[in-house]
Amino acid sequence: MSFVDEHYARVFRLLAGGLQSPASSQGSESGNSLQTEDQSLTGSSESKLIARAFNLSTQLLTEPKSSPLGSPRVADSDNRELRVYGSQFAGPQITVICPSLSSVVGDLELVRQATLHRSYMASTFEQRSAENLVLANAVAAVHAHTIQQLLESVLPLSTDIDYWSAQDGGSIPLIVYFVQSMPQRLYSWSTHVISAVYSYSLDQKKHKHSILEQLRVLMSSRYLFPVADQINTLHDSARSKRKTLRFPRVPDTVNILGLVGHEIRYKQQQLVAMQDKLATSIGILSQAASEHNMEASAEELLLQINNVINIATGSDAMLLDKETTWSGKDASAQTLLIQNIAEWIPDISSKVSRQMQNYSRPSLAIRCWIPAVVLVASARLLSSYITEHRDDFKDWIADGLFTLRNYISQYILAPLKHGYETIRYGKHTYSVMSDESLASDFRSLEDMVIGFAKRFSDVNPDDVRYRVEHGDLSDVMQVYSQEMQQPFRNAVFGDLVQAMLIQVQKVKVDVGQTMAALDKLLKSNELNFLLLSTVPATLSIYAAAKWLSIRISWWIGGSSRHTVTSIQTIVRDIDRLLNFGTRDEVTDSLATTEAIHLPAASQGHLICLTHYLRHHAQMLPNSASAGRLGTGAGWAFTLPHTRTMFLQDIRDIESTNFSMVQKQFVVQRMYRTFRFL
Repeated sequence: MSFVDEHYARVFRLLAGGLQSPASSQGSESGNSLQTEDQSLTGSSESKLIARAFNLSTQLLTEPKSSPLGSPRVADSDNRELRVYGSQFAGPQITVICPSLSSVVGDLELVRQATLHRSYMASTFEQRSAENLVLANAVAAVHAHTIQQLLESVLPLSTDIDYWSAQDGGSIPLIVYFVQSMPQRLYSWSTHVISAVYSYSLDQKKHKHSILEQLRVLMSSRYLFPVADQINTLHDSARSKRKTLRFPRVPDTVNILGLVGHEIRYKQQQLVAMQDKLATSIGILSQAASEHNMEASAEELLLQINNVINIATGSDAMLLDKETTWSGKDASAQTLLIQNIAEWIPDISSKVSRQMQNYSRPSLAIRCWIPAVVLVASARLLSSYITEHRDDFKDWIADGLFTLRNYISQYILAPLKHGYETIRYGKHTYSVMSDESLASDFRSLEDMVIGFAKRFSDVNPDDVRYRVEHGDLSDVMQVYSQEMQQPFRNAVFGDLVQAMLIQVQKVKVDVGQTMAALDKLLKSNELNFLLLSTVPATLSIYAAAKWLSIRISWWIGGSSRHTVTSIQTIVRDIDRLLNFGTRDEVTDSLATTEAIHLPAASQGHLICLTHYLRHHAQMLPNSASAGRLGTGAGWAFTLPHTRTMFLQDIRDIESTNFSMVQKQFVVQRMYRTFRFL
């Protein structure tokens, strides 16, 4: 249930509490008595009025005093949809919705038609009670719709204020705004020039002094910077008193950015002033039916609405005659009074917009014509460049695709394929030396050693082969040591060269055995090497894909990031407002013993902030399971039914029955519950 619906329910209970309205049983009795008195009234406006009063009386009896914490059914502020969450809560919850103005006018028409058939003094108690109850409902609905219109008027003002704040952030935004608004300024200036020339052409008797004065005004900066006219008024009046007639002297320096900045700040000040007025009006209206103000009458509420309409629209209409009290008027006069006030309410938002149209942000065409021109020019240049280098672009794209395909094929797919073949078929990719080559070298070494040993002694070949297998070349080394005693002679005529060649073969075999061990190590870790070879390429492609996905998600999730940023800013402003209110209103002696409420102005600003918060909260997820929400710092996890719980906290902050300390506790609970804050 929105704040407007809750306010309507509070005001209606307040006004109905001061009436002698019949209960549900009394309503049925009144219907029976009415039928016995005059059977011809069945189906007439009188019976419809009694039925309407009976429904309102039933609503008062069944409506709870306050919404329970964790209510299982909550009305959405936009579509009035009831959302059920949590089966731990039981019991029906009646959702009260403020009737529309058309429904209120229909009820007032019932009262007016019923009073045409009889006088006020001749009416029965049940009839007067029914009329009073319907009129109380109409006053409450009109009071609530006034707040709704004020809230709808405040939201565009906040948007315009944020726009001007962004424009006043530096020299570049000021220059951009000045260039954007230059066509409009030149159009306004040329319009005044044409009007002055046309006026002079019609009246040939104008004095030379007035012509030069008008020319001087047209050449000044007041038509390019209308706001600067307030600063130049005194200077212009002083110049007009001079007796000499001359053209204005062109100043040595013109601070264009200063004039633009002054114009922006002046417009922002006017918007902030109107926002403060509307917020104060909302605060006054919202506190009309709070727990600490339970004596408001229908006349006081209508006077409040009258004053608020005058403040918002800038008029001085007196819709309520102060000389005649509300209780002194008959039902027909009260009906006409409420209808007269109800006719003004739908125009509040439009009249506020018309008042602030000179201070609102520029139109979409003015804001976007520079980007549109740049975009069109860039598109034209880019299209012509692409057309001229069409073949080059085709070659670049083909080369890029070929390079990417080979990169993926050679450094990712091929190693993975070899790894699969290694696992599935036992194939080996990495091999330094084959087993056959090593065995052939070893057999050659055995034959060489056995043949060399047989020349010098009678040896057993098997014993020599055994020693060679274990790396023992003693049969060769004994002869080699003897031959080295006369190396030059034995190198030519002896066996020194053969012994040396046998040792070279032994070195070759040792190297082969070492390579075989290395080959065995490579084969045992071949799968690891294949997978490691794909890591650099895989990481590079993953990094590129990750960067691209982040950019795409950043672009797609722009609305959620803006929503979260706006919510964070608004919650901070609410916390700051409550802290200022506590500092201003709560003394040290009463801080722990008395519940202090916000003043009307602060309460109005608080309701405006919660209205903005409720507007942005519609973008929050509300699924039955946990999710995540994109923020400026990444992703934040959300609880189930995040939007429903968030709207519950908003209603607690909006409540006029909560003290400032309680509202601060609600803000702290929001910080603890919602991680995106």
